[in-house]
Amino acid sequence: MELASDESARVMTAPPRYPFVWLGVPLGLILLFTIGPLAALLLGGVIADALGCGMPISASEPCLFMGFDLADALTIAVFFGYLGFWTLPMGTVLLGIWLIAAVIVTMVWWLRRRRAA
Repeated sequence: MELASDESARVMTAPPRYPFVWLGVPLGLILLFTIGPLAALLLGGVIADALGCGMPISASEPCLFMGFDLADALTIAVFFGYLGFWTLPMGTVLLGIWLIAAVIVTMVWWLRRRRAA
């Protein structure tokens, strides 16, 4: 019985750890949301250029790669690029909110760590 109470006492007195995961995962998701459509557009453009195809808005001419027509997929990549007009400003706002939250979390963590020491 005493061993269990010693372990719980040791856990209770551990210094608070910085929440890297709780701040890192939302940051990664916000960056993916913000930059994802532009990355899809650029990747589609690079693939179309490498295959010697034009980058049309409509898939009117075929773009063949190993016998498969990629014109529809490249057209979808172009349309994803247009989502950047909405995701870039929204992502900037979300990054600002995340920065405020990260500063608050860091201040609380610092105060708890200082109080525990």
